[in-house]
Amino acid sequence: MTIKNMIMAGLMCCGFAAALTSCSNDTEAFYTVSEDDGPRILNDDLKSSYEVSRDENFTMQILVTPSDLTIVRWYDGDVLLYEGANIDRTFEAGSYKVKIVATTVNGKETYRSFNLTVKPVDGDPVVGNDAQARIQSPGDAVIMSGTNLANIKKVKINGREIDVLAATSTSIQYQLPADMAEGQYRISLVDEMGQSFGGGMVTIYGEALVTKGDFMGQSEGTVTIPGRKLGDVKSVTVNGLECSIESLTNEEIVVTLPTLEEGVYDVKVIANDGTAIKFLQDGEVVDNATIKVSTVAEEILWEGNHAVDWGNIFEDNALAVVLKENAKPRATLRLYVKRTDTEYAKGCAAVNWADIVNGGTDPNRGDVDISFEDTYVDFQLTAKSMELLEQNNFQVVGHGFDLKKITLIQPSEEELWSGNHAVDWGTIWEDDGTITEQLKQTAGPGSVLRLYVKRTDSEYALGCAAVGWADIVNGGTDPNRGDVQISFEDTEIEFKFTKKSMELLNSGNLQVVGHGFDLQKITIE
Repeated sequence: MTIKNMIMAGLMCCGFAAALTSCSNDTEAFYTVSEDDGPRILNDDLKSSYEVSRDENFTMQILVTPSDLTIVRWYDGDVLLYEGANIDRTFEAGSYKVKIVATTVNGKETYRSFNLTVKPVDGDPVVGNDAQARIQSPGDAVIMSGTNLANIKKVKINGREIDVLAATSTSIQYQLPADMAEGQYRISLVDEMGQSFGGGMVTIYGEALVTKGDFMGQSEGTVTIPGRKLGDVKSVTVNGLECSIESLTNEEIVVTLPTLEEGVYDVKVIANDGTAIKFLQDGEVVDNATIKVSTVAEEILWEGNHAVDWGNIFEDNALAVVLKENAKPRATLRLYVKRTDTEYAKGCAAVNWADIVNGGTDPNRGDVDISFEDTYVDFQLTAKSMELLEQNNFQVVGHGFDLKKITLIQPSEEELWSGNHAVDWGTIWEDDGTITEQLKQTAGPGSVLRLYVKRTDSEYALGCAAVGWADIVNGGTDPNRGDVQISFEDTEIEFKFTKKSMELLNSGNLQVVGHGFDLQKITIE
């Protein structure tokens, strides 16, 4: 729409007399003749996030009124990026929180904001997101890891060029000036040709600092608090209750939580001189931190900030290895998220773009809608999940949200059957197929099948979970079936599933065979 058409639209919507002052909101155009009018940004199609590569120009035109009396400035935090209504320029790789400020000659202003993600191109030098390396004190010797770093000769921080003392393809070393001012700054990597590449944000802070702002733990469990210069810590409290400090170094504190009900509580870390130590959260130094206390163990697998878009998915093969080693079917994979796009946001844990639960692909991938209120989305792992993870290619795909954390909640014990069945060689217990089918869908290698038993025979008692009279762990048959001796003190016996277990369950129904005991309950964990 042209400015002329916008003016005419404003006259129609507001009426000529009212149009001499203003309309009701920023998206309505109006005609102005006074420098005392407040400014308006007329664009009605601004999105909450944009993405370009560092070799692409980011272009945008901002329509303002009164146009002849208003200056448009573009900021990233306090840093002026550009002045003018029409931006058309490249940016170094990184994440930018862009604020567009429209200011009249009389100092009245309005603003809009959005997130801009600038991706590196193949072959660019890139430094990693290790939190400890991005928190630096004046005078520090710094090592930053990454890729394609061998040709980096200088880093630029807050306008100051600092010589790189050593560089390899995977790391650079430099020393911060002792008089470097504290604050948050964008770092640039400068190669031997003088070309500059984005390195993200660093925080310069000289005091003791906890490099995390939110924690997770179990009541009476241990929690590790990472940071810098923590050797002088006197106490750690959660919800006002003092934690037991198990170990203390300059880099971390390990504490045992007090007895707490499930909930979210304040965390305070106090130095010996009584001062409260601050926390780093989302790149900002803050006074307060929180901990989510649960009765269920929630293991953190990854933590950071990754802006997920269809062209910028999260992918981590090392995490796939961890899941293969530690996860079980029925475990909950939890993605902590923060929605960023006003139009739509959805996401899915996946392997090779197939959803990790059932292996579905677009348009039946199982993408989950994410609202602005959602803080996490869950995916319950299945036997199919374990098959997919053999491909070693874990992903989070989707659009319109930041991925903040990935955790794993191992499955709790679930009852499959209860009753009382006197097991003898001639009276074995056998499933009708219902439980077997459930196990085929939700169990897998590493799952534990638990039989609750009560011995009844004074001479001998033994038992085994089986399929077709072959033991469910290894497939052995009599006399090598793997029968477990049952004493009068035993209340349960366990069988840990293997790949062979899943093959057996595909060939027949679950049985409990043996002699001299009552079977009272069957569970899976």
